[in-house]
Amino acid sequence: MSLTDAGNRYRDAVAIGLGAIHAGAAEVAELSTEEQVELVIACSDEASHLFLMPRYGALQKALGERVQVRVLTYQHDIQYLPPVPRADVILNWDSMDAASEDRVAVIEEEVRPLCSPGYAALHANVLNGPVTGWGGLTFLRVSRPNEGWSSWEEWFDVVGHPDPAPRYMGYDSYTYSLEAAAAGHGIAIGWRHFIERYLESGALVALTDGFIKSENCLYAIVTEKGQQRPIARKCLAFFEQCA
Repeated sequence: MSLTDAGNRYRDAVAIGLGAIHAGAAEVAELSTEEQVELVIACSDEASHLFLMPRYGALQKALGERVQVRVLTYQHDIQYLPPVPRADVILNWDSMDAASEDRVAVIEEEVRPLCSPGYAALHANVLNGPVTGWGGLTFLRVSRPNEGWSSWEEWFDVVGHPDPAPRYMGYDSYTYSLEAAAAGHGIAIGWRHFIERYLESGALVALTDGFIKSENCLYAIVTEKGQQRPIARKCLAFFEQCA
C-alpha cells in the first residue's frame, strides 16, 4: 500500500501540527518550572566582550528572569571551546553549514579605521590625505589566524594600498588592539557593532567618512542540543532583531 497525493498532504499537515504541539509543550515544560533554566552561548572573547555584553541586559529581559544565560568563550578557535557543558547557541563568523532555520546573520560586517584623538591630531596632515599616503603610520592588527573577519589587506584592496608598505603591530586579541589604539599606539580596524562604546566615549575617533562593507557575517547558530530547546529558538529570535 502507498499514500495517495491527498494522503501525503494530510500526513504532512498532521506532522506539522504535531510538531507545533510538541514544541509548545516543551516550551511550557521548560519555562513553567520555578527552577532556573540555563542557556549556554558560545562565542569568541571579542564577540562576548564587545557585542554580547552590551546587549546582555536586553537578552536577559527577552528570555525571562528564570533563564540563566551562561557564556562560554574561546580565544583562538571555536575548536578550543570546553566540551562540557555543550552550547545551545554559537556566535561565529562561519555559518557552519547550519540549515537556514537554525541560523541568522547577526552582523553583516562593515569596517573603518580608528585611532585615538591624540594620534589623529599628531598625524592630521597625513590622515587627511589619501590612504595611499598612510605608509609611515602604524597599523594595529590581530596576529592570530583569521576566523573570517575582514583584515587590513582586504580594506586596502578597496581604498588603496599605502606606499611604502604598512608597518604592523600585532596583538593576540582584537580587544587588545582597540585598547592599544585608544592608548595612541596606532590605527585599528573597527568592526561595526563592536566599536560603539569606544566611539561614544570619545576614546577612539573614525578616520574615514563611512564604513566599507564586506561579505563576511557574524552568525548566531542553534546547535544540535539547542534544536531541542524552545528557549534556544527564542535566543535566536533575539539575535535576529539585532541584525
